[in-house]
Amino acid sequence: MKKINSLFISGCLCFAAPAISATQNGTLVPTVVPLANGGQANIAVSNTDPNLFTVPGDRITAINSLDGGLTNQEQTDSGGAILATVSKKPFTFIVETERGLNFSIHAVPRAGVGRTIQLVTELTGTPGPAKAWEESNPYESILVSLNRAVRQGGMPDEYQSVPVTSETLQVPAGLRATAEKVWTGHHLKVVRFSLENMTFSPRLVRESDFWQPGTRAVMLSTPAGLLTGGGRMHVWITTSDSGGAR
Repeated sequence: MKKINSLFISGCLCFAAPAISATQNGTLVPTVVPLANGGQANIAVSNTDPNLFTVPGDRITAINSLDGGLTNQEQTDSGGAILATVSKKPFTFIVETERGLNFSIHAVPRAGVGRTIQLVTELTGTPGPAKAWEESNPYESILVSLNRAVRQGGMPDEYQSVPVTSETLQVPAGLRATAEKVWTGHHLKVVRFSLENMTFSPRLVRESDFWQPGTRAVMLSTPAGLLTGGGRMHVWITTSDSGGAR
């Protein structure tokens, strides 16, 4: 692991970002914090164990504690940062990433096991192969290729898989949609939803049921038709410029 160079970053805008955490089989899973570029979030951290911060789809390149609250910081090979503190008082530190994002973290120390924090932001609009691919082909063929890729378990170069945060989908009465996976590129974003029929009767499901502002493509895991009572299927929603499925 390499030591992170300490840099000073200023001008962060305040943005309220709720943390999303859960346990699975008694194991604490990563805490997902939706956060806008330049935003600030209040986050509880352990002052008795190291804490791991990551930015999915990006790499942390610098961390600066303006008031000296961090006692140690190291970069992981995967682009995360392991942080330690013995402070008992809240303090602030700044996170900078390889893609040019920066976040202001107001840390609230407490005793307990170390935490894994995922700072999740929209990655659409970033340059690189994803931008070149999206802009070098006819729009219709891009949508077809993208939907084929996600259905087959592959993604175009530089498309990033990011944790689910607040993605939602409006569905007809009797159905329930739950976001399972999210991928982002330069202009486009794909969300895979699990669609469940909450009734005991078959429900008609059509692609047109899921079109909303910003939607560019809708793909169903089975042909449009009746979904049996209690049945499940997948729906992939492709949107552009953060529109729809939010």
